Amino acid sequence: MLKIGITGNIGSGKTTVSKLFELMCIPVFYADDAAKNIMVTDELLIQEIKQTFGTESYFDDGTLNRKHIAGIVFNDGAQLAKLNSLTHPAVFKAFDNWVAGITGAPYVIKEAALLFESASYKMCDRSIMVTAP
Repeated sequence: MLKIGITGNIGSGKTTVSKLFELMCIPVFYADDAAKNIMVTDELLIQEIKQTFGTESYFDDGTLNRKHIAGIVFNDGAQLAKLNSLTHPAVFKAFDNWVAGITGAPYVIKEAALLFESASYKMCDRSIMVTAP
């Protein structure tokens, strides 16, 4: 099965293009949505985030303390790289598992803002860059 990555800057239209593929019954994996889900459901990742950024990274109800994480990573490139080194492999695994469950589609789409920055383009056979003025 052909795997096609779609990427672009914020507001470029990559989600709109992905939705057009969905209208054509092409399965679309939204990497950012998957990452948000994995960060609150993957027990191994949760433990790694707590070990790296502190137990206050999560609220008592299990939700991610986004303000705490943002305060650490968006002011420090090294800390952001640590977070990415934890989350990207989990998202890669989720994509592989998702693709394995797809049958009958000639190709699938992986919509990812950081397709090249995360090196997940290597998981794709082709890439589409969406741009808009």
